[in-house]
Amino acid sequence: MIRTPTAVARIVVIAMLVSIVGLVPRPAGSKCRGDCKRALATEFRACKTTCEKGKPGKPCRAACKSALRAARLACRGATNPTPPDCGGATTTTTTTVPGSPGTGVKGALTATPGRFNYNATLGLPGANATCNTHFPGSHVCTLTELQSAPASALAGLRDTASNAVTSFWAIDSSAPALQQCNDDAVGGSGLNWEYATAHTASRGQKVALNNGTGVLGSLQTGLQCNLSGNSWVACCQ
Repeated sequence: MIRTPTAVARIVVIAMLVSIVGLVPRPAGSKCRGDCKRALATEFRACKTTCEKGKPGKPCRAACKSALRAARLACRGATNPTPPDCGGATTTTTTTVPGSPGTGVKGALTATPGRFNYNATLGLPGANATCNTHFPGSHVCTLTELQSAPASALAGLRDTASNAVTSFWAIDSSAPALQQCNDDAVGGSGLNWEYATAHTASRGQKVALNNGTGVLGSLQTGLQCNLSGNSWVACCQ
């Protein structure tokens, strides 16, 4: 599931404010601007992507729809609503809708070989930048962060292209470089997660993910970085 917890949290908080304290009477002539309508629609779509498919995700989708209605009301009731809040309260709350992730794991980038090439930038710098683009304030998840995440934060996880995530590259700065797809070729960068072929000793590590339960498998080591299948890169905050 695509994770956009900041947006989802904001839309849920708006709904809470509406139900608890009510709306301020709408000033004469105020309206929800087109850019706000588009922003709220984007957040609504992002909210729905956190829900399970089919009947199990029905309560989650209903919560997203209810939150959208409340957000639109709040926007119309605001004096001068502008994105990204559009009249809602800015907050760092961890409140989530059913099916949304817990704190920590915010989402996942699309699957890749061990030679990361996100945003036309090799290695971890490109992956970190792309995480931050999709999930502001986030960074590439380390193996420790993944192993510390509750199963509820990983169950049903989808990448930024809505593909179900079933494995992660195990990013661990404390592991031997030759288990981190290090570019150890002659004249290479010597940096991790930039290695593509099989003619040197450089290998990688992965952990499988049971997408249905959110349970991680055991650490797999000694995997060729270009021939062991693509795996995903998670984003954490």
